[in-house]
Amino acid sequence: MQKKIHTLHDIEKILTWVPPLFFAALMVISALVAHAVFRYQERSEITLLTQQTNHFRQNRLEAFVRSVNHSISSHLTRATDDLKRSVHVIQGAALAETSPSVEQLRPLMHRLEVQQRIRFVLFDRTWHIHYGQAQLDEIARLIFNRTPQETQRRITQMYLASQGDASTMMWKNDLDQTIQMSYMVALDSERFLGAFSRIDNLHTVTREAFVDAIRRKTFTDNQCDFWLFDSALKRAFNLQGNREWLPTAQPDTTDNQYTLDRYFLTIGITPKGHHLEDQIERIHRYYQTRHWIMLLVIGIVGVILIAFSALFSSFIRGIIFRFNMRLKRTTMRLKRLKDRYELAVIASNDGFWDTNFKTRKTYFSRKWLDLLGYCSKEIKTYEDWIDLIHPDDKERVIKALEEYKHHHANKHLICEYRLRTRSGDYLWMLGRGKVFDDKNGRPHRLLMMSMDISKQKETSDRLARLVDIEVLKNQEKQKLLIQQNKLAAMGEMIGAIAHQWRQPLNNVTLILHFIRDNIHNESFTKSMLTEYVARAKKQIDFMSETIDAFRDFYQPSKLKTKFDVWSAIESTLSIIQAPLDKNNIKVTLTGKNFHAFGHKNEFRQAILNILTNAKDAIVHQQERHSIQDGFIRIELRDHTIRIENNGGTIDEGIIDRIFEPYFTTKFEDKGTGIGLYMTRTIIENNMHGDITVHNTQSGVVFVIRLPHNHKEPL
Repeated sequence: MQKKIHTLHDIEKILTWVPPLFFAALMVISALVAHAVFRYQERSEITLLTQQTNHFRQNRLEAFVRSVNHSISSHLTRATDDLKRSVHVIQGAALAETSPSVEQLRPLMHRLEVQQRIRFVLFDRTWHIHYGQAQLDEIARLIFNRTPQETQRRITQMYLASQGDASTMMWKNDLDQTIQMSYMVALDSERFLGAFSRIDNLHTVTREAFVDAIRRKTFTDNQCDFWLFDSALKRAFNLQGNREWLPTAQPDTTDNQYTLDRYFLTIGITPKGHHLEDQIERIHRYYQTRHWIMLLVIGIVGVILIAFSALFSSFIRGIIFRFNMRLKRTTMRLKRLKDRYELAVIASNDGFWDTNFKTRKTYFSRKWLDLLGYCSKEIKTYEDWIDLIHPDDKERVIKALEEYKHHHANKHLICEYRLRTRSGDYLWMLGRGKVFDDKNGRPHRLLMMSMDISKQKETSDRLARLVDIEVLKNQEKQKLLIQQNKLAAMGEMIGAIAHQWRQPLNNVTLILHFIRDNIHNESFTKSMLTEYVARAKKQIDFMSETIDAFRDFYQPSKLKTKFDVWSAIESTLSIIQAPLDKNNIKVTLTGKNFHAFGHKNEFRQAILNILTNAKDAIVHQQERHSIQDGFIRIELRDHTIRIENNGGTIDEGIIDRIFEPYFTTKFEDKGTGIGLYMTRTIIENNMHGDITVHNTQSGVVFVIRLPHNHKEPL
């Protein structure tokens, strides 16, 4: 399903109506949430209050039951104390007379039974019953649960006697729900005396104890009333707070209750007045008030927000209106620019194509298809364009595209390649493009403009061939100039050779004349002849070495080689050593040797040109009597050659021009201006080094720097 495209008018309506509706809905939701929260808090507080009240009442009820039980226990304790006092009275009477008879004690016991409502039992160690057989039979019946016989009576007596002196016992009849207390003592060494309380009904005792307690609580407790229900009698006491017994089958109340199942009694607690209801009503009014206050606050805030949203919507509508007007004007300008761009593309004869890297689909403009002769159905994808690239260019273009895709920030792709036309021929194309990223920063689209540069390429290739031809011609001219420079120096070199030969020739002439004059002399032996012939040969060998060195120097080099710089300079010095010695010029060669790469003879020619210029400058200074002895210092260090002389300085105005062709500081008959030009050409162009010159206090220094690697740059 196609998504709807929203216009600025749609956005304006959304911004006008959505905020008020949203705030209104927010008000309703807030009111509902506040109501739910308050209702929950109210119910929670009422529940907690009810639980606390019930817990309080239950604790009061249990405390009341415990107090009544304690009262019953106190009643039984008092009955026991009465038994003890009565027994002690009889014991006192027995002590007054020594071993009184039963007949003497009977009136006292009878009187106490009537007064205290108790009963006595008196028997001796022979188990003869002297008094209270009926009571003893009642105890035996309680123990054996049947009418006692003599045996049961005796066992009962033994049991009572075995409990020890001054023992208290409680006799319960669970079937009849009765209780009786007893107190046994040894009247003397032969007789036992026991006192038994009246038989009380436990149900009655307990009921009466609770009734008495309820009567007392009614006047002392202002918060609640207690009531008692006797399920055996189907009556309730104080159920309505009137301290009366009322017949009822079952109390119709939800009050807290405590049941004594053993005695068929139920004790309950009823609050006085409406204390709990009043507290619940106060809680209800409190949360109702908070609820209305919250609704009022929500309403006020909602009205403020709706008013603010209306003002904001009005402000946004104004902005949208102004933006819409600017957008319309911008759209009109873009349309005019687009029309101009399309006309410019047509006029520039460029083809245009756009590819999507995710879908791999590519749009090719009509001009691009026309350049290569294809139709839109034949070329559709990025891979189709890759297949059209010339095999020799394909790897280079793909590599350039991949590198540009990952490193294209603020850059444009420019490359030249050949594309196959529909006819099978290849056209040279100039591609200029840019990659656009998606929102994640990954390459998304590539826009390319392609221009047919086949004619420019042909022209460029033709010019390149012409340039290569001219370069070759210039190289030949340079070689010719170098050779001419050598020939120009040959005259001076021949003079140097003649000077070097003059002494050896003179020596050979003297040796020959000596041999001629002494050959017939008897003292001139064969060994002397051999010695003088060897001397003559040594002079001739020196002359031959001079010719060989001269020949090697002027023989053109064909191949570049790695050569020893120190030995090359020494061989060059040997050629001009004679004129240097003649003019009192001292040459020193110091430093650390290294190797260079190039034409050795060309390098020697460059050094010779510098040395010759230095010699001429020193001779000129000697002729002017500025100096007497000259020096040339050559220092080798770290692929650098430093040649210093004291032949005077060069004017600073022309020192930068001494390497120009045909520029000379000598007279026309002494210089051609080619030597130093050829020196710079050899050092910088052929050996890829550099040469500089600067003045010193007494002369100049030439500095030659050669590359460290011995391979010719590609």
